[in-house]
Amino acid sequence: MNYALTLTLLRVLFVPVVILLMYARVPAWAPASVFALLALTDWLDGFIARKYNQGTELGKFLDPLADKILVLSVLVTLAVQLRVEVFSVLALIVREFAVMGLRCAALEKGGAVVAASKLAKWKTAAQLIALFLLLADWPLAQEIYYVSFVLAVVSGYAYFRNNRSYLR
Repeated sequence: MNYALTLTLLRVLFVPVVILLMYARVPAWAPASVFALLALTDWLDGFIARKYNQGTELGKFLDPLADKILVLSVLVTLAVQLRVEVFSVLALIVREFAVMGLRCAALEKGGAVVAASKLAKWKTAAQLIALFLLLADWPLAQEIYYVSFVLAVVSGYAYFRNNRSYLR
């Protein structure tokens, strides 16, 4: 296992810490800070994979999965705490599972790994920023969350439009 994959797995393993902090009686900066560190590993594992030639097909698959686990875990917790709309979180969960299904179909039918698109990377960045701001109780957090929601819908549509051949 290389450093990039290790960071990806650490991102997943520390998700429960963020969730526990969201329920603990701690200042808002505590879960926000841990979340920010985990979000930083998303950038760092990609940087390490590119710089040190540690990119693997497994990493291309696991990195977006780790992002989904982090983001969806925090989103579900925020919805349970009534800090974001439940409907929007359900829509995002459907989007993520649909894209994951598309990736699995691409692997099964063509042996291809559907890597994250640039638009999806922007979506992830916007989601990470929005979630950090929501956790920290900062102004404009809801507005940035809605921007990330729109990016999620548009990038989800683009995944299916650009990879529809795997669904036949």
